[in-house]
Amino acid sequence: MTLDAEEEFMSHISEQGLSYATIEEYNFRKNIFNETHAFIQEHNASGATWTVGHNFMSTMTQGEKKRMTGYKANNFPVAEFEEYSAPNAASVNWVTSGAVTPVKNQASCGSCWAFSSTGALEGAHQIASKKLLSFSEQ
Repeated sequence: MTLDAEEEFMSHISEQGLSYATIEEYNFRKNIFNETHAFIQEHNASGATWTVGHNFMSTMTQGEKKRMTGYKANNFPVAEFEEYSAPNAASVNWVTSGAVTPVKNQASCGSCWAFSSTGALEGAHQIASKKLLSFSEQ
């Protein structure tokens, strides 16, 4: 490990507020950091159109990173289904079909995800029940 990389590792520990209970853990994380650091230097020297740098994941194993993504293996049994052979219409106007509520004013709420989610649920509910309801974004 070069002095530069050692300084980088110590800076990383400080910036991320990390501490290690044992010298074994410290050395383990330092080795991961060294691998990450070598990759960063090699990539950034390659002339690519984008660069990479250290972040809070620079001392994490691949398994630790994968757990952060929320990945869970799908071991659910495949459900039985019946093939639907009726042809679909060339297009559907969901407004005239009655599955769209009037436009709502989001104002400066910043929760566009809530408005799109309730809009999708309102339409799905109308298609399933034939009743158009206006759901609350709250």
